[in-house]
Amino acid sequence: MRQKYKCSGPVSTIVKTTAKTAIEVINTCIMALNSVYLRNNQQKIVAMPEKIVTLATLTYMRAQLLCAMLESNGIECFMTNINRIKETAGGVNVRILEKDVEKAVKIFEDFREAYGVNKEQAIEYMRSVRRILVPVDFTKHAENAAYYALKIAAAFKAEIKLINAYLDPAGAPQTYLESYTYQLNIDKIIREIEEETEKSLRSLADRLQDEIDAKGLKGTQVTYDLFKGNAVDAILNQAREYKPALIIMGTRGSKLEGLRSFGSITARLLEKSKIPVLAVPQDYDASEFDFPKRVLYATNFDKTDYSAIRRLASFVKPFNAKIYCVHATLDEDDLIDEAEMKSIKNYLTDHMVELNVECGILETADIQQGMENFIQEKKIDVLAVTTHRRNFLEKLFKPSLTRKFLFQTRIPLLVFQALP
Repeated sequence: MRQKYKCSGPVSTIVKTTAKTAIEVINTCIMALNSVYLRNNQQKIVAMPEKIVTLATLTYMRAQLLCAMLESNGIECFMTNINRIKETAGGVNVRILEKDVEKAVKIFEDFREAYGVNKEQAIEYMRSVRRILVPVDFTKHAENAAYYALKIAAAFKAEIKLINAYLDPAGAPQTYLESYTYQLNIDKIIREIEEETEKSLRSLADRLQDEIDAKGLKGTQVTYDLFKGNAVDAILNQAREYKPALIIMGTRGSKLEGLRSFGSITARLLEKSKIPVLAVPQDYDASEFDFPKRVLYATNFDKTDYSAIRRLASFVKPFNAKIYCVHATLDEDDLIDEAEMKSIKNYLTDHMVELNVECGILETADIQQGMENFIQEKKIDVLAVTTHRRNFLEKLFKPSLTRKFLFQTRIPLLVFQALP
């Protein structure tokens, strides 16, 4: 099977496998420009990053608070210079898109006035970036995902909220006689379901809290809640109210649940959630969990890649992980692919020089197999993708392979929804 990986760091240029004369290099550049022009005319425009500006330079803690406040108002931001300063130093840059400057400045003025005067407001913003929502269905793999969430929470000093949604038995179709008999006991049945569900939630929360206490994990706690109704709707509603930074859940559920299988719930949630979702596969052993050290970001070259990489950088920051930004293609030596990858690398060089990232193009005869081989070869811990647009995942992994790839991968899958 043909497979070739061409890579370089963000400050390097793409290296070809054969030597080229100066004339050949010029000709190649001309061909690339012509190809870009043709592709643009076909409405396949090379993604261009938006200009980034520095809003403020603050201490690490205040920078975190400001970022939380900006994001809660719909403004994308990220921090730089984190590695170079101590907690008490004032050297962390809060950076935003140039188009958001006017709105961000007003928020920053409110922030400066509130911080130190209204600390409760600042603390609430801080908590919003330290919350993890964990839907569970009490299967073994869902519990496995909860323990994975616990270890992620420990790194961020985050709070975990376990939730479960159960279907109302009154909504099930019944014959007239069955319905009459059923109504006599419906209150009792619903009460029993609620009691059993709450008992299971409390048991899991207690076990997680016991591990937190045993390991002396400060700043991490577990809460829980249950809801009646559709699972996906309940998760999305709770995400809007609870405002977590991340949703972590398993990818399979009880065979007895039929259409409510956790796999289908996860698939629908990945399409609808505005909050990043980390899907933990059923075969993943959380007991052997180590903090992610190598993360693969699969790019299909879209302008939303830049915001996704910024958000991914925030996720991997506590782990000092390396990011592989890779585009998988069936074409060999595609000049457009190389030009687009170079654009991403230039952006990283200009705006995220501290990020440990390797960019490359994976040329393979089979996209799915090529990606799986890459994951094994590089010992990837987490696969990250962005829902660039409707059916993006189908375009990335081929329609017939999408579900197989997503729900048979043996490493966690982190999915970002593209920002508008």
